[in-house]
Amino acid sequence: MAGFVKEVTSRKRALEDITERLLFPWGYPVRELPLGEAVGRRSASEIINDRPYPPFSRSLRDGYAVRHLDAAGATPGTPLFLTKAGEVSMGLCPDFEISPSEAAAIPTGGILPNGADAVVMLEDTELAGGWVEVRRGVQAGENIILEGEEIPRGERLLATGGMVDFKTIGMLATAGVSSLSVIDLRISILSTGDEIVPVETKELPPGCIRDVNGWNLKALISRYGFEAKYRGIANDDGAEFERRFHEELADCDLLILSGGSSVGVRDHCSEMLASLPEPGLLVRGLNIVPGKPTLIAADAAAKKLVVSLPGHPLSCLAVAFTVLLPLLMRRIGAEERECGTRLRLRLARDLAARTGPEEFVPCVLGADGSVAPIAAKSGYISALAKASGFICIPEDRETIRAGEDAEVWLWQ
Repeated sequence: MAGFVKEVTSRKRALEDITERLLFPWGYPVRELPLGEAVGRRSASEIINDRPYPPFSRSLRDGYAVRHLDAAGATPGTPLFLTKAGEVSMGLCPDFEISPSEAAAIPTGGILPNGADAVVMLEDTELAGGWVEVRRGVQAGENIILEGEEIPRGERLLATGGMVDFKTIGMLATAGVSSLSVIDLRISILSTGDEIVPVETKELPPGCIRDVNGWNLKALISRYGFEAKYRGIANDDGAEFERRFHEELADCDLLILSGGSSVGVRDHCSEMLASLPEPGLLVRGLNIVPGKPTLIAADAAAKKLVVSLPGHPLSCLAVAFTVLLPLLMRRIGAEERECGTRLRLRLARDLAARTGPEEFVPCVLGADGSVAPIAAKSGYISALAKASGFICIPEDRETIRAGEDAEVWLWQ
């Protein structure tokens, strides 16, 4: 393997060089989906709000709509008395205005009458005949939200490449976006290796393991807004592997390979990627741990990308999270260049490292806001189930001591 990973590139340099050389972003297929079916997908275009929200000024509390100057200085000991001008009905536009020294009963969500600029909460008032006793003063704008205050007309609701999720779908719904075009990249995942068998295999043959990476990758990619097809397992036989490779690549925009543990197989894979039309093989090894034997190639004219990931599950997911997903974000031209969240958190215990490669160590968040590394080898699977993300150790950093801040890449 040492011969294979002789030429390594830093992760950051690889991402920037590929983006520049391939002239990202590339175009992509799109599909129109109803809003509900678009959840978890990425918008193919920028979505602009064409109407103000809220569409009318409304009350945030049950109470009385007033001119704030008429209630200024009111206290329980020195209340002010205003004339009741009427009542606002939910869902109806008031047919009256608030004049000086007047107040109108209004429910939460009710349309604010013209002339009013604040609402006194119900518990700070008392109704006595045709008079409203006000026992607390209010400021202009208190307990109300003005027309267009939250989302003005012309404001962007979702960027190109932005994800439709629980954070953004509410804005789309309130703006009346009932359907939208989503990015519909054709992504295929092909696991490789003679020792890999389908997950349905009941009794494992000697030396074999069930496919993990194919399902891990499909789930990870889906989490961040991209749909991928799991295309099964290709064996390591040169001719058969080459046939499956070209068959799958012809039918997708991005082909993700994982596995191929022997030096010969990896070298054969790199030769196939190098034989692709211009530019061919772009990256032949990354200066990261785990994940060094990563290959990235492209056919620029056909707008096709190939990423070959390591076979060990932890290595495979580390590279997918820190390289594959950022590459996808650049390919579609999204404003966010990475997925997840980057923070600096206090380390709960010492973490040994060495200068040279950039390291990614699975970690778990503590209840006190600290982060602790999880002891895991590159072939581990269970570490991912426990991890909150990765601690990133820069290329020029050695051991990080307990109590020092560390860069943390969280899934969220």
